[in-house]
Amino acid sequence: MKKLLLLFLGLIFLLSHKSEDNQSKSINESELQVLREIVLADSIPRVYFKTTISDLNQPLSRHLFYLSEFDICSSLVNLGSIKMEEEERLTILDRFTTMEVANINKLIRDPKNHTVKQLKGDNWFVISLPVVFRDGKYAIYYAKGTYIGQFVLMQNIDGSWKDVCYSPVWQE
Repeated sequence: MKKLLLLFLGLIFLLSHKSEDNQSKSINESELQVLREIVLADSIPRVYFKTTISDLNQPLSRHLFYLSEFDICSSLVNLGSIKMEEEERLTILDRFTTMEVANINKLIRDPKNHTVKQLKGDNWFVISLPVVFRDGKYAIYYAKGTYIGQFVLMQNIDGSWKDVCYSPVWQE
């Protein structure tokens, strides 16, 4: 009887711990809104149906870690670039670390399928889930295509998400 009780308590502990992990890794409503706008935008090529969490055999957080002083897109080149405080940088790095691969079609649940299941030709991108920060004013996500892998900084302008600048990780 004691063994059964211990087994039962162990299962409850594991399930409650797993639930906490899923909550930290789940996508929130503001991230879903940005994802929806990225996928449904007419200005980008087709998006692959699964998100990415790594590129060049490295987790995305590792690529972000090396941005110069965390000046996204380099303010010397692009006036729309922003510098981040250490705490904000660590929050974003943590979010990229906890991301899991997700099926975009299941997250958006739009009646029209806007993603592709095969990466053919040059007109496609694989993207990460976006990370929203600064009280919903900015978002950053990773996009890789045939010839480039880059972080994209977006800004919420009048309720609509617009690309501000791009920070390449690699380019052919």
